Amino acid sequence: MPAYFGLDIGSSSVKLIELSGKNVSVAAIGTNSTGRVGVDLVPAEQNTLIEAVKAILTANKVKTHRVVVSIPESLVYTKVMSFPVMSSPELATAIRWEAEQVIPYPIDKLELSWVVMYKPKNNLSTEKMRVLVVAVPSKISSAYVNFMDLLGLEVVRVENETVSLVRSMLIARKISGVSLVVDLGFSNTKMVVADTNQIYTNYLSSLGGMAFTRIIAESFKLAVGQAEEYKRAYGLDKTQFEGKLFTAVEPVLSGLVGDIKKVIASYLASYPDRRIDRLILTGGGAFLKGLVPVLTEQTGLEVGIGNSFEGLRVPENIKNLGAVYSVATGLATEEE
Repeated sequence: MPAYFGLDIGSSSVKLIELSGKNVSVAAIGTNSTGRVGVDLVPAEQNTLIEAVKAILTANKVKTHRVVVSIPESLVYTKVMSFPVMSSPELATAIRWEAEQVIPYPIDKLELSWVVMYKPKNNLSTEKMRVLVVAVPSKISSAYVNFMDLLGLEVVRVENETVSLVRSMLIARKISGVSLVVDLGFSNTKMVVADTNQIYTNYLSSLGGMAFTRIIAESFKLAVGQAEEYKRAYGLDKTQFEGKLFTAVEPVLSGLVGDIKKVIASYLASYPDRRIDRLILTGGGAFLKGLVPVLTEQTGLEVGIGNSFEGLRVPENIKNLGAVYSVATGLATEEE
């Protein structure tokens, strides 16, 4: 029996992945009708979400009660920080001081964790250490653990989505070079520049798939459900509706492309001698028609849709959904 499974609770859906070696033994997705992610829920919403998750666990005969659960990037603070070479106790103090300066939240109500991404071999080097720092408000971390308790689940680890994405899209697949992973979700888009050894920079854009849907609904006076159907059917096709659909979504598209270009510029400013080798699209929004060629043209990068199931044995009916399950697969994958 697998040691644990990965559970990704998003604002629109709940995704679950269980791995048995190289086999995807369970892959399931359900609707999150609350539109919330497990914190600050009123009792009725909490019960609804609990029942939705329990239904997925029961329907898919998940036996293990141990879980690695994701916490949305919108609820945490994730940043790669630079520090002069110093000892571990000095680093702990420096991180706490830096966090107080940049995080708009009381430091005594935060849970801080960090991983040294890079440390110069020579202690006298002018190069700096690079440290991935993750700060989670204690009340949010507790809310997640309490929510899992109500589900009868034992939490192995609560992990931010950026780390899960890098594990599933780059580390597990042994992707060479530096990649920009763009996870286009329902309510926002996560971006991270990384390789298999370290994370260089990350960013959370407020523009997600729903932003495209809403602007179509407003422009054409459609119900949200119908606007979603239009988006999925026609995407960024300029030939549809005399180009009016593309004109409608263009402001959102431009904003998203602008955010991607900011991330690229930020990375190149810090690492001018290294290039980004590719852009990997993931998340449900990765399948937006026409998005790959637009990003290829706008960024000058090789762009493709990522597959977190690469190298795994997957049921035929979900083999093309590796991009959708990218976070959940990363959660279910053992750390190397």
